[in-house]
Amino acid sequence: MKKVVLGLMCAALLLWNIQARAETSWPQKSIQVIVPWNPGGGSDLSARIVMDKVAAILGQPVVITNISGAAGLNGALRVSSARPDGYTMLWEHPANLAIAPAIGKAKFTWKDFEMAGSIGTSDIAVIVKGDAKWNSMKEIIDDIKAHPGQIKWSLGVNSASHFTFLAISDSMGGLKIMQIPGAGDKARIINVMGGVCDITTAGYAAVAPYAQSGDVKILAMASPERSVLAPRYPTLKEQGINAESVFLYSAEFPKGTPRDVVSKFQSAIKQAVEDPGVIELLKKQGIVAQYRDAATTSAIWAREADLYQRLAKENRMIR
Repeated sequence: MKKVVLGLMCAALLLWNIQARAETSWPQKSIQVIVPWNPGGGSDLSARIVMDKVAAILGQPVVITNISGAAGLNGALRVSSARPDGYTMLWEHPANLAIAPAIGKAKFTWKDFEMAGSIGTSDIAVIVKGDAKWNSMKEIIDDIKAHPGQIKWSLGVNSASHFTFLAISDSMGGLKIMQIPGAGDKARIINVMGGVCDITTAGYAAVAPYAQSGDVKILAMASPERSVLAPRYPTLKEQGINAESVFLYSAEFPKGTPRDVVSKFQSAIKQAVEDPGVIELLKKQGIVAQYRDAATTSAIWAREADLYQRLAKENRMIR
């Protein structure tokens, strides 16, 4: 009996040593980063820019895989069920992964992942058509209140654009608008330029070319402070609207990923985000580079999730 116990103890010790060596030497093969959106958007581009540098730092390939659908949940589900060995991770922002659980569309939440940190933010702009009569948020909100249900606001139902509107509406005591479907920044910008809707929100990077050409007009930025990339535009808060929203691009591993692995990745991603070349490439995509550690990133996600939960309840979106 003693020999059996001793044998089991030796086997366990050997397994522990193997795991420890694997963690210390991670990565030994390519790493898959799942972006739960189609190629070309802010999430996809930020992942490709940063992970290209991370691959050089870690000495192993990093493969970006786009798994879209279900408002980001298809990709998130793939990562949540992956082996927690450091070779699969999710690239996402709270505007989506924190929304779906709030409205009961997912059996997992962002807390079911191992947060690794974030690399920066991109701003969200509130826009109208270039020749629209409104020149400030006050003007259009006064019009919405004077003509309830008549001003057309384009948004993707149950998405970041939807909850940004709900936050604005909540701050203004409730706004009755005509909802015009618009899934994705491009679709909503086209809706505005084509006169299908009067107002919408979209990522500043996508909006910028049309603002420069005069096809759209930016009434406000949803960022908490004036945008580093577009400081000429006032924020919502500067115009008396207590609402804010940005895209915080974050990296998460499956729950249970070894701390040594997460720590090594954090060191690599921090180094990548502080590289001047990476900073410039992100800037060209409308992304302000800033590394935030896991604790700081988690605090932002928690705050966002609490807001979405409250807004979902108040608007009877939770079944």
